[in-house]
Amino acid sequence: MGHIQNISLNGELQLNTKLTKIANELSAHFDAEIYFCEIKGKRWSFVAGSGDTVYGSHRFQLNEKWGIISDHELTQDSDNQLIINMIRGILSD
Repeated sequence: MGHIQNISLNGELQLNTKLTKIANELSAHFDAEIYFCEIKGKRWSFVAGSGDTVYGSHRFQLNEKWGIISDHELTQDSDNQLIINMIRGILSD
């Protein structure tokens, strides 16, 4: 997942653009639609993703402010955990 690391380190990209590019990479990796959402209480508000229309019932909270919605459950293996930790780092900046 070197592409995700390259995207995350690109200081010229705005956060929304980074998240869209990362969502596209994750969509290919997980074979799922991926959407980044800002969490506001119980509401998950779309910010960026692999499509224009959010659909999916699987939610994965990254931290208290950010989460991912997907149309498939994301597997929790060691490689995917590294990806999730990298994304958490981007969102905590």
